[in-house]
Amino acid sequence: MQDEQLLLFIACSFYTISFIFTYLSKKTFTYHIVISSSILGLLIHTVSLGIRWGRVGHGPFINLYEILSSNVWSLMLCFVIFMMLSKQNAQMSRYIVPILALLMIWLVFTPARDTYLPPTYNTIWLYFHVFSGKFFLGLLLLATGMAIFELVATKSTDRSISIPAIQLLSYRFLAFAFCFESLMLFFGAIWAQDAWGRYWSWDPLETWAFLTWLSLVFVLHWKTSHGHQKIYPVLVLACFVLAFLTFFGVPFISTAPHKGMI
Repeated sequence: MQDEQLLLFIACSFYTISFIFTYLSKKTFTYHIVISSSILGLLIHTVSLGIRWGRVGHGPFINLYEILSSNVWSLMLCFVIFMMLSKQNAQMSRYIVPILALLMIWLVFTPARDTYLPPTYNTIWLYFHVFSGKFFLGLLLLATGMAIFELVATKSTDRSISIPAIQLLSYRFLAFAFCFESLMLFFGAIWAQDAWGRYWSWDPLETWAFLTWLSLVFVLHWKTSHGHQKIYPVLVLACFVLAFLTFFGVPFISTAPHKGMI
């Protein structure tokens, strides 16, 4: 456990360097440092997760520590891929780094307790469910960052920023996030049928996930039907807050069988 903890702290140190350089300057060279530090952190974090996975015998998705660690890893991966593929929109990173930093700090101060895999979790559908959820949250985070960036860019005098391109990218991220949450609910229903003999039971986590899904439907419809651009970032941010509470709040205060800490 000491090895995996040490590697995690080293990874978080590289993440911290990346976060700091995100705010130091708008010059291009700083983003190379952001990307390099993030990639090094991801590689070390991957080794830490792999050591834990091999030691406890299951993936990092049982207790709060494991869920935080795996989600910091997946969100950082989305962050790095976006930075590498959309360098012209790299300034958007300033609006999502606080969320990544919050999760990282929360992870560092969460006890790293060992867990066991409940019999109800021993199914391939759980992995489809979990990975769909991680894609969903990562894409929603990017959509939120782009929506805020769009709002800020409309007030900017920088003509190199293409507002229509930002709007389109934000909407696409949100649409793909909706697709992956739909898959998450679908795979979760199959898992629930295998584990508890029902596809849906309206337990707190299922209910909150469905409310998040409905909120995405509403915001996607709003974007195509209304021209109130200043409201759109607020709506996307509200979707992210709802998703954040669903991922990191409800499973750990609910007493339902679905709760993440079984």
